[in-house]
Amino acid sequence: MRLNFKFSNLFGTAYKSGNIAFTSNGFGLLSPVGNQITVYDLKRDESITLKVDSYFNLRHICLSPTLGMLLAVNEVGEVSILSLITGAVISVYPLRHPITAASFSPDGKFIALAKGHCVMLFFVPGAQRQLNHLELYRVYYGFTDDVVSIDWSSDSSLFLAGNMDNTCRVFSVHRLKRLIVYTLSGHRNPIVGGFFFKDSMNLATVSCDGDVCIWETDETLGKLKSDNEDIEKVLFRLSNRYHYISGNGCNIQSLVSAVTFHATLRMLITGFASGLLMLHTMPEFTTLSEIQLFNDPISTLTVNSSGDWIGAGCEVHGQLTVWEWRSQVCYLKAESHAGQMTSLAYSPDGLHLVTGGHDNKVKIWRISSGRTLVTFSEHQAAVTGVTFPLLKAKVVLSSSLDGTIRVYDLVRYRNFRTLTVPTRLVQFASLAVDAPGSLVAGGSLDTFEAFIWSVKTGVLLATLAGHTAPISALAFSPDIAGSSIELASVSWDDTLRLWDLTGNSADMHNPASMGSVKEVVHFAHDVLSVAYRGDGKEIALCLLNGDIVFYDPNEGIEKGTISGKRDLGLAQTSEDDLITPKRAGQARKFQTIAYSVDGEHLLAAGTSKYICLYSIPDRVLLKRFEVTCNMSLDGVQEVHDRRRFLANFSAEAMLTKASQKCSLPIPQTRAGVDRSRREWRPEIHVSSIQFSPTGDAFAATTTEGVVVYSLASAGSGFGLGSHFGQETQSSWLFDAVGVDEEATPANARLALAAGQQAKALDIAIRLRLQDLVEEVMEAIPADQSEFRLLHAFNLLSPITKYSFFDGWLVLTSFHAFSFIKVLLSHNSPSIVLRCKFVMYASSARTSK
Repeated sequence: MRLNFKFSNLFGTAYKSGNIAFTSNGFGLLSPVGNQITVYDLKRDESITLKVDSYFNLRHICLSPTLGMLLAVNEVGEVSILSLITGAVISVYPLRHPITAASFSPDGKFIALAKGHCVMLFFVPGAQRQLNHLELYRVYYGFTDDVVSIDWSSDSSLFLAGNMDNTCRVFSVHRLKRLIVYTLSGHRNPIVGGFFFKDSMNLATVSCDGDVCIWETDETLGKLKSDNEDIEKVLFRLSNRYHYISGNGCNIQSLVSAVTFHATLRMLITGFASGLLMLHTMPEFTTLSEIQLFNDPISTLTVNSSGDWIGAGCEVHGQLTVWEWRSQVCYLKAESHAGQMTSLAYSPDGLHLVTGGHDNKVKIWRISSGRTLVTFSEHQAAVTGVTFPLLKAKVVLSSSLDGTIRVYDLVRYRNFRTLTVPTRLVQFASLAVDAPGSLVAGGSLDTFEAFIWSVKTGVLLATLAGHTAPISALAFSPDIAGSSIELASVSWDDTLRLWDLTGNSADMHNPASMGSVKEVVHFAHDVLSVAYRGDGKEIALCLLNGDIVFYDPNEGIEKGTISGKRDLGLAQTSEDDLITPKRAGQARKFQTIAYSVDGEHLLAAGTSKYICLYSIPDRVLLKRFEVTCNMSLDGVQEVHDRRRFLANFSAEAMLTKASQKCSLPIPQTRAGVDRSRREWRPEIHVSSIQFSPTGDAFAATTTEGVVVYSLASAGSGFGLGSHFGQETQSSWLFDAVGVDEEATPANARLALAAGQQAKALDIAIRLRLQDLVEEVMEAIPADQSEFRLLHAFNLLSPITKYSFFDGWLVLTSFHAFSFIKVLLSHNSPSIVLRCKFVMYASSARTSK
């Protein structure tokens, strides 16, 4: 089984915070989700996530109008420059201070960044190579508070900065004698936005109390450059002042929360704290349209190049909407889970994914596009489990703390069956369904019992009693060829119970045919999760102490144990906790496990930022996948300096931390928060994980959303060119020169297994797949280095660009120095230089 899984997509989170932006062609929408960026293709109804991997949440994103370049700024002031052709991060520039506004000039030559009380103007990096990607040009001072908005004139000679001190200032990019800086005062509240009219120096400013001021001047943009000192300075005058009034004639009392402007159409778009969106023409301030988009404040607004689509984001519930104002329809409506996600499951065909969360909702996702197919909102409490029957892809089940298990039809998109316990109210904490989809089991949180229903009739067939603590997980045996129906249940009472449910399916009306206990297995710690292998001949269980136990249900013996507590890593749970990372690491545990399709590997995850992949026969850790490096979440930072604890826990530091965290109006009003705290940060953890039925991917529900890891395929580039208006030809990362129908990864592995190392290496290099080249070269014995050279001498140049080449040379040099000597005679400067370095490193290591 191939194990080179890589991050491929993030969905389940539509919008987190910061501003959103349309692409240059107007058909793509960029939305920051934590420390990543999701791109929505509005024409093809698809989404793809750019792996920025910023160390903190992103706050500002802006696109270059001339180059395929994206600039993303996180909450601590680190500026990341991304290529929109490959999706790769080109450079990271630390400004060491939060950035409050960012904007490219229309000609694409400058980027303005608002840093506290000043505005910094940088040259935009060009297509040529350069050492410093952001070169500072000028710094503009004079503000008494933070700058919140920046807008440019049409010719990129002026920019307007709106400030929290109720003023706006007009600056010139280059030094002009007629206009150095001009302050516009007239608002009584902080500025939300200010904008230039197209091909004019006239501008409009908007404050948070709803005042709109129109400023005019008699000067034009082309006449500003003059060396004559006798010419008067540029003067702005307040020509009109407006206030927002809704369509029914009443004044709008809610504050302005977001604003944007389309210069070509002269259309002002305003969002309010009540969720209302209004459109006006400028400078007449005529109302074009208004709509109630959200029930919560609109956090950000943007408009595409044609002015037809308006993008709006709501930070409270993670909602994202694209509204076509001419036809009055919502073109896109994406919504995240309002709370954290608790469970997920793949459909049997591997095309869809179902998730459940604390927001009482069940969502069906289309994996190919990363978009929501349907949302079910019938539950009245948190959803604790979701699952598909193994043999039915059009039926999905969910359990909830509201005491119901609901069955949904994915053909008609309706809840056609609701299963409850008729005698009393029960909170369900776990869920399982058998392979044919005829029996469903629900585990109780409060009565410590498991209940069995018939999906076809909705009749409660059996009540399985015996556990003395909440049932944490249930699993049916996937062995459909067997004559018996076996159910495994695990509980906090340190036991695993195996139940025989054969009598229930044979005679559902006979009370004597209730499920019987086949076996009770005791452990030393609470059992948190259980999973069957694909053939039903092995069970994996994760315990509270971090161990994973393998059990044979047929023989009734324990087959082995993996101690995985050390694999979860060390991290302090919260910055406010006075405990060491080592002590916090002792409380970490696995909460979810999943078998691979072939049954040879196991995925395990829990209260950690890592997903661990184990080899079951060898009982060893093969790989760890880091879910996130976002230090805006608790439990991510692994290195702590005890010498700085006095500074971190001083009164000033506490006030600073409190200002950066979400505030709860009442303690314990959000699940998973310490009862004594009003300020909190989400803690990173993985609540559910599962392999795809096809075996080429796996998905996990995390604090930041659903992360999908998949195997790399030949010729698969990011393909972002069409999203950003670039040429699609340049978006591909695969060169098909020299590739025929026989050049496939499967044929390369077959040739390697047959001992044809030269053929396998030739195919791998022609396909230009680094993982495949590395796999083939590592499989060739180290004592055959000369063989590799003789058969791949003309192909060594493309190999040198791979990152593993240096390490491979070091390994081979220990066995065959003659191979390195032959390489030194090669006429490629890059190979000669790197081989000399390897010779030096090898001799130094040998001398030790």
